[in-house]
Amino acid sequence: MQTRKTLPLAGALLGTLLWGALAWAGDTVKPIEECGVLTARQQSAYVLVRSIFTQSPNCLVIDSSNITIDMNGFSIQGGGSGTGILASVPVEGVKIRNGFVRNFAVGISLGGTGNVVENVSVTNNTDTGLFLGASSLVDHVVAQGNFKFGIVMTTAATIKDSTLRGNGNNPGSIGLSVGPGSTVTGNTIWATIGTGLFASLGSTVIGNTVFDSNPGIGMSVICPSNVQNNTATANTGGNISLSGIGCNFANNVAP
Repeated sequence: MQTRKTLPLAGALLGTLLWGALAWAGDTVKPIEECGVLTARQQSAYVLVRSIFTQSPNCLVIDSSNITIDMNGFSIQGGGSGTGILASVPVEGVKIRNGFVRNFAVGISLGGTGNVVENVSVTNNTDTGLFLGASSLVDHVVAQGNFKFGIVMTTAATIKDSTLRGNGNNPGSIGLSVGPGSTVTGNTIWATIGTGLFASLGSTVIGNTVFDSNPGIGMSVICPSNVQNNTATANTGGNISLSGIGCNFANNVAP
C-alpha cells in the first residue's frame, strides 16, 4: 500500500518539475526573427530562428551586458554598410555563438571587456570582420574576405584555433591585430593583402601558421613577447619581424 501511494506522488512531482523546466526554458530564451535591439532588461538569452537579410545600417544592436546570442546555424546578411551585431554602448559578458555574419561594413563590433565570440564566421565585410574590446575571447572563428581587417582585438585578448584568409586590400591592412598582453595560439592566417599577424608588446604568440601575406610581413611582433613554435612561410615582406628587445623567440620556422 505504501508503494502504491508513493508512485502517484512521485509521478506528479516529476510532471511538475518537467513543466517548470519547460516554462523556465521558454521564459529565458527569446527568439530572434528580425533586426532589432537586444537588452538584458527584457531578456538575457536570444536564439536566431531564421536567417536575416537587411539593407538597414545595423541589424542586431546590443545595449546591455551579459547577453547571449545563439545564432543556431543561421546567418545575418547586410547590404555592405553598417554593422551586423553592434554594441551601442561598452558591454561585458556578451557571448555570440554558432552562425554567420556577412556583407556589412563591420561584421561584429563589441566595445567593452570580457566578451566572447565562438564558432562564428565573419565574411565579405567591406571594412572589418570582427572587433572586440579588452580581455575578450575568440575561439574557432573564421574571418574571410573582409576588405580591410579580418579581426581586431585590443588589450589582453585571447584568440585561438581560428582561421583568417583572404582579408585586406592594401599594404596597411592586417589579417589579425591584437593589443598588448594578448594570447594568440593555434591560428592559421593566409593570403592576407597586407600583414598577416600583428601582436603588440607583452603578447604570447605560440603555434600559429602564417603564409602568403603580400606585400606585407607574415608576423610582426613588438617585444618583449613570447614567440614560439610558429610557422611563417612565403610572406612577401618577410616572415617574422620583431621590434624592440626582450622577446623569447624559439622553435619558429621562418626561412
